[in-house]
Amino acid sequence: MNRQQPLALAPPAGDADWAERSLFDAATRRALGSINLAFLELAVELAEEGRIKQIAGLPPRAIDALIDPDAGPRLAERLPYALFDLRFADGNFWAAEVAAAGGVQDAGGPAVVDERVVAFVRAAVMVVWHLAQTRTAGARLVFGASPATIAAVAAMPVAAVERLARRVAPALSARFGTRTRFWLQFEGCAAQPDDRSVDQLRRLGLQIQGADSARGQALQRRHRRSAA
Repeated sequence: MNRQQPLALAPPAGDADWAERSLFDAATRRALGSINLAFLELAVELAEEGRIKQIAGLPPRAIDALIDPDAGPRLAERLPYALFDLRFADGNFWAAEVAAAGGVQDAGGPAVVDERVVAFVRAAVMVVWHLAQTRTAGARLVFGASPATIAAVAAMPVAAVERLARRVAPALSARFGTRTRFWLQFEGCAAQPDDRSVDQLRRLGLQIQGADSARGQALQRRHRRSAA
């Protein structure tokens, strides 16, 4: 598959449909829903222990709003993007971490991280790895990953997953962590996860992602021009 295939992103505004079906199959949707639900369950568990700060950029109020036991699953299965981030846009970071994890002298990373966080990151890395192998454009859309990140993950030996998970676990953060509007919308949606509020959250995330992607592509073009 062409690793430079453009993303099928939603437009900044309006009711135009998003070409989601061309990027995802049923297995991909299930994997994304499962990993998003695992993220929310991890966040709830950490929040109950007063340790939510282990996930950077995640407002405690957003997690406190998940009172309805059906809210997490309904959100997880309807959103076409990850709710978490692991510096996926930083290709240099991932290239370095994959290379280090694959080294025979790798010590597993300098930071000590909660084993539950490591377990979640291990599962997330496997989802990213699978999509990097089979649906490159889908991986870029779901995780906001750069082409360099996808290439690094695709080349990762499966045997290095455990070491890689421990190395990158400290980078776990909420997706759109600096976007207050998104997490305010998430809070309202978690409190009342009806079809309308879930659809609004879905569209908002796609709009933010589209804007971030366009900004990143513009920076890349500017860098290429300055280097020419």
